[in-house]
Amino acid sequence: MGSRRVVFDTNILISGYLWKGSARKAIEKVRQKQWVHLISDETVNELIRVLAYSKFGLTPAEMEPIVRDLLNISEHVNVKSKLNIISADPTDNIFLNLALDGQATVIVSGDHHLLDVKRFQDISIISVRNFLAF
Repeated sequence: MGSRRVVFDTNILISGYLWKGSARKAIEKVRQKQWVHLISDETVNELIRVLAYSKFGLTPAEMEPIVRDLLNISEHVNVKSKLNIISADPTDNIFLNLALDGQATVIVSGDHHLLDVKRFQDISIISVRNFLAF
């Protein structure tokens, strides 16, 4: 079995960086090198876009260490796939394409559009709770 490779969607990353709880524990598994976390230009841009929402009240200076940390603990993948599986929320497709091209084992999500897919080719789409049970 090769290294275990995971994609966290935006809501998991935001929960993990901004609050203590399950999503933070999931990021800790990556920090402890139990899993390799995958990112792409699209997923990083999506994180920055969402972190900038006024409801989080973060300044660019406060966002910068979060993004820098994510880049440090993650492996960057050049995504070539352009599959469009989830029409209800097209941004979710960036995580599927990243997982596919990065040969991820799992996608961890709190998003029902992704969770409803359950399995995408050989990739399981699971909740944080299920990820922590691995």
